[in-house]
Amino acid sequence: MPESISPEPAAPAPSTTPGGRFLVNVLWNWLGVAVNLFIGFVLSPVVVHRLGEERYGIWVLVFSLLDYFWFFDLGVNTAIVNFSARFQASGSPDKINELLNTALSFFSIISVTLASLSWLVSTNSAWLFPTVTSQNRSEFAHLILLTGVSWGGFVLLHIFTSCLDGFQRFDLTSRTWIAMLFFRGVGTMTVLLMGYGLMEMALVVVLGQLLCYLANFWSLRRVFPALRFSRSLVSLKMFKEMASYGAHSFVANSANLLLNQGPPQMIGHFLPVAAVGYYALPSRLLQYGVDAVSRVGLVTRSRSAVLDASQDHESVFRLGVFTNRYCFAMFMPGVMFLMLYAEEGLRLWMGNKFGLEGASVLRILAPAIALVMAGQFNSASILFGLNRHRAYARVILAEAVISVGLLWVIVPTYGIVGAALVTAGLMLLSRGMITPWLVCRGLNVSLVAYMQSIYLAPLLTAVPVVAIAWFLKSHGLPGRTWLELITAGALLSTLYLAGALFTTFAPEHRALMYTWVRRLHKTVA
Repeated sequence: MPESISPEPAAPAPSTTPGGRFLVNVLWNWLGVAVNLFIGFVLSPVVVHRLGEERYGIWVLVFSLLDYFWFFDLGVNTAIVNFSARFQASGSPDKINELLNTALSFFSIISVTLASLSWLVSTNSAWLFPTVTSQNRSEFAHLILLTGVSWGGFVLLHIFTSCLDGFQRFDLTSRTWIAMLFFRGVGTMTVLLMGYGLMEMALVVVLGQLLCYLANFWSLRRVFPALRFSRSLVSLKMFKEMASYGAHSFVANSANLLLNQGPPQMIGHFLPVAAVGYYALPSRLLQYGVDAVSRVGLVTRSRSAVLDASQDHESVFRLGVFTNRYCFAMFMPGVMFLMLYAEEGLRLWMGNKFGLEGASVLRILAPAIALVMAGQFNSASILFGLNRHRAYARVILAEAVISVGLLWVIVPTYGIVGAALVTAGLMLLSRGMITPWLVCRGLNVSLVAYMQSIYLAPLLTAVPVVAIAWFLKSHGLPGRTWLELITAGALLSTLYLAGALFTTFAPEHRALMYTWVRRLHKTVA
């Protein structure tokens, strides 16, 4: 058996320094997000127009239901990421095998449970969602059963992806994710253009997900040749350690599921199912940006676990400041553009109805998501990496419980705009204010200094850019055509990012990016 578990080196990398590896991991993840954004932008109008507004709402509703299956994860995958990072840093291949075999045994039971639950939900779907019209109820039920049973099987394979994340091999997981996105996009487009519908779309998604998980399993075997499977490696002690770490992760993950899927579920229960699409489409548009940040958060989580193992808390603080600041800065051009052109963009992209219904949702959610999900997501990742996420889990749980209660009262009267206001307000309070305070308390640093270091430079850079963009919209770029929207977006992004490169990015990080770009150019040339 090998004595070490050093994974194969990523290529190409700008340097062998931690900063260089971190940048490469982030860029790989962002490439996947960019591909997902492009496919979603092209595919969404086709899906809506081919399926119709109600059946599109059903599609969104089914996959929001599937997200609840992560309740049964119980925080184990989060523990796998953290533990595999620490075991890799200490050179303990036997512990990694014990970790994976124990997790595999646990998820075998969960897989059977989820398959049974899928049947139960599908048979009661008409009662759970009475607003689904009678002609679509049978397809709705079959869709829940197909996707639910498949997802029940996928939980067994997800542990190998989590282990690769712990090894910080995001180059490998991102490649398979990108390949899956292309497969799913092309496959969905094909079945829709051939006249098929929801069930065929679901088969494409399920097959693409299966191929992605199998590819990650193959990558892990290649990166970690010491991998082996045996009943003797299933350890009750390891499970208790995973459960101890994962208990708070389970609370936080469950609360996040309620926060993410609560609004569409409440809307689907109280309002016509088409309203789910009107809310979900703007939310999904913003989610593409959140995905970019969350992929950075995966890198941050495993990196902070390694730094914590060496008690380098000063580097953890710098990691929190810079990752949050840069993510917030990268998010800002999109937020400014949406605040100015939300209705015009949605009308051109999806039609007048989506433009009318979705613009208000976008303008409410975009600033809150920028400040919280872009500006503080990595703070939460650091708490997980440091194994100090207990209080955070309680805060998120409180937010979720309050959110469900408020949505139950507000959605029937104020609709999707009320749902957006509830979501944005609670997000700003709990994850925007309390989460960074928890990080600063754990690292014994000033909250004011932490928040100022993250937000001040990006916000000041935005002020003149917003003024210029508003002037341009009033004098020549009203956004009536795609050319005007693309021109406005390109100008706004170029102005902001050019300024942020010097006002927001630290000199050493600018130098690192220049080095990476030069080496990439030489590689391509």
